[in-house]
Amino acid sequence: MKAIRKYAEFVGYTLYHGERFNEWRCPNKKCGFSVSEDYTCCPYCGQKIKFKEPPKVKMIEISIRR
Repeated sequence: MKAIRKYAEFVGYTLYHGERFNEWRCPNKKCGFSVSEDYTCCPYCGQKIKFKEPPKVKMIEISIRR
């Protein structure tokens, strides 16, 4: 297990029924899997993770027509 905590990379977010879910990527370059804010370590490689505030910049909005 990696002892040094690193910041997870913010990938984007998903809106589901008006609720926003942030998406993060493991900071380990060999791993790079998606992780949740509930995790303290990556479940795939064991890297310890810290989370910072996601950027406030507006991301590209994608909407699906029905």
